[in-house]
Amino acid sequence: SRSPGTRAGWRALARRGWTVSGIELDDAACRGARRGAPAGFTVVEGRVEDALASSLPADLVILNPPRTGLHESVPGEIARRPPARLVYVSCDPATLARDAARLAPSFRLVELQPFDLFPQTGHVETVAVFTPVGDE
Repeated sequence: SRSPGTRAGWRALARRGWTVSGIELDDAACRGARRGAPAGFTVVEGRVEDALASSLPADLVILNPPRTGLHESVPGEIARRPPARLVYVSCDPATLARDAARLAPSFRLVELQPFDLFPQTGHVETVAVFTPVGDE
């Protein structure tokens, strides 16, 4: 999770009966996410590239990386046990493009939506939805 909004989304999924695992490096963010967490909601403290394998397979993977994008090992790890849907929330179009290319051998981009959350700046948030290749 990179923001309180993402944690709220995790909680909403858990309240609807999903088993949710969030991976977060920041200790304070982990403590905040665990506070009052619903049943089925687990926070794994660590680097995504180190902790992701233990959280897979999953039906849905939501990625919200820092501006630098995904660690180079993450696309391959996800491709080994692909989810039915992968949602990538990006704060940098350049790293999203790089990571989409890394995902491309195994995933197909099916939806892309930019959001201008910071008007009159050069910043744009983008949500990209991917499905495994062959799941047409």
